[in-house]
Amino acid sequence: MMRSLRRGLLILMLIALMPLFVLPTRAANQLPPGNVGPGDVYLALGDSLATGSEVAANDDGLPGYPDLLFASLRQINPAMTFTNLGVGSGETSSSFIATEIVTETSQLDRAVAFITTERTAGRVVSPVTLSIGGNDAAAVVQPPTPGNPPPPNVDQALSLFRANLSKILDDLVAALTVEGQRTGDLLIMNYYNPYPGLYDLPAYQPFLPANPDVELPRFNAIIEEEAAARGIAVVDVFTPFQGREAELIFVTRPYPALPPFNPTDLERLFDFHPREAGHRVIADQFFLTSGYRLKAFLPLVAQ
Repeated sequence: MMRSLRRGLLILMLIALMPLFVLPTRAANQLPPGNVGPGDVYLALGDSLATGSEVAANDDGLPGYPDLLFASLRQINPAMTFTNLGVGSGETSSSFIATEIVTETSQLDRAVAFITTERTAGRVVSPVTLSIGGNDAAAVVQPPTPGNPPPPNVDQALSLFRANLSKILDDLVAALTVEGQRTGDLLIMNYYNPYPGLYDLPAYQPFLPANPDVELPRFNAIIEEEAAARGIAVVDVFTPFQGREAELIFVTRPYPALPPFNPTDLERLFDFHPREAGHRVIADQFFLTSGYRLKAFLPLVAQ
């Protein structure tokens, strides 16, 4: 009798403690409306953030956020595979669509072909993550370096980015849609500001073609608008990086008193790429936005 009572009390205690053993992600049956959930293949697309690239002087040899995100996805589906088509050499929204090397296929064309081939083979490509637009924005706000073209006009750059992003998202959505139904989840990130307050320093104003605090949010607004028009989730990276730039980005803090004149120093000191900790934040934001959940863990009840 007492043994049965103790066993009953133990079961009740474990039931009460169940929420403590659930990891902070979302169960497949609690996905936001329209989400497909994790499939057979995770496809990463984008720029140097997707490949984990930095400038040579800061190269840490570590992978980018997709590898970290994949580690979480495999906890849901251990059989999932991972393909990263990201390009780490200054990929812009324009080069994403059409490479400057005529013998190469663009990242967009390779992505569409990959999704189609995997579906034909009976495999579900989901999620698809995208980081594109950072180099478009950087070209507007970074000081020009010798040998590179002058910065583009801001409004023209924004207009081009919107047109490019519209095509990129349309083509990816079409590739992920069969008979009107999405077959995979597509997520796109916005961008952090690597240079907050830099334009306010008088020594830098002559060297900066535009104010990052003003212009970078305009690129993010385009990402938000174009994604919303197609029902695509936007991963907020901008917010969690605010106030943590020294920890998450390679840009030197505090800023040097005077702009470096040596191009190598300029590149190293103002490298806008994330550190390892920054990539972890990005991966976490993608996972949280996806709506996926890891499986709950419940200790076995003694027989």
